[in-house]
Amino acid sequence: MRWLAIVGVLWGSQVGAQVTNFEADGNLESTYDVGCVAISALSNDYSPADLAGGVIRCFKDGQDDRAFELVVTMQLRTAFDTLRVEDTTAHQAGQVMMLEIRYATGDAFGPRMREAVARFGDSGSPKHSALCAQMAEFGSPTHSPRYMVQHGMTAFTGREGDGLLQDFDPAESWEMLLEEYLQCG
Repeated sequence: MRWLAIVGVLWGSQVGAQVTNFEADGNLESTYDVGCVAISALSNDYSPADLAGGVIRCFKDGQDDRAFELVVTMQLRTAFDTLRVEDTTAHQAGQVMMLEIRYATGDAFGPRMREAVARFGDSGSPKHSALCAQMAEFGSPTHSPRYMVQHGMTAFTGREGDGLLQDFDPAESWEMLLEEYLQCG
């Protein structure tokens, strides 16, 4: 009987709760329709928000291996942006984009991506080495991090400048991410 009362209180508190979602202009905004492209066809101008659309397109087209490589590239570029975007409240943009991908693709996304990961292999596998070589060839991304900057609280509270750290070194940060994040050796 006590459980019934607890459930009743919880349900009743939800009925009266009102949730308001505020979203700043440019939050997680994609500026390019990337489509389901091979990694070699990417541009450094494509942001993680742009790549998220490509992940969804590849997945829906049944090109799971390509979708996985786009996920890895998206997450790598998101990690790059967390190093250069000053507002730390914006840094969860990548996690939110992954949730949006999961929502857009449904329950099959997890199992199919696990299979793609198995085919991709571990660090040092041929596919991993090829991805590392491609990322090194691209060099540091040139995309705008607006999708992330506008995801943070300073999009509402105000900020001076473009929201980026002044002493950020793109080339040094990219090399560090390739070595430590992507584990390119």
